[in-house]
Amino acid sequence: MLKITNDVNEFQDEDKCVVYFTAEWCGPCKQLKPQYGKVAVMDPETNYYMVDVDKMDSDAMSKYNLKSIPQVFVMSKGEIVHTVSSRVADGILLEKSSVA
Repeated sequence: MLKITNDVNEFQDEDKCVVYFTAEWCGPCKQLKPQYGKVAVMDPETNYYMVDVDKMDSDAMSKYNLKSIPQVFVMSKGEIVHTVSSRVADGILLEKSSVA
């Protein structure tokens, strides 16, 4: 399921989820957005979050060391366990699945 939020506390208790940090003005983010939406449909058992960095708390920016976007992370209990490098749905799903 794809959830759009600006509150990073929403996924702090999740055992495993995927979080996409994005911004409306970001060109590469606009290219990744449809692929991210597609992977959320392909994998309905996992929660996928989309967070607009311009609308989130600045402390969270520091916590996740967000210096550039787009960024996609596999997270567990609010901690990054894997940085996703793929920018296509099948690759994102494969990377997520390979994380224990």
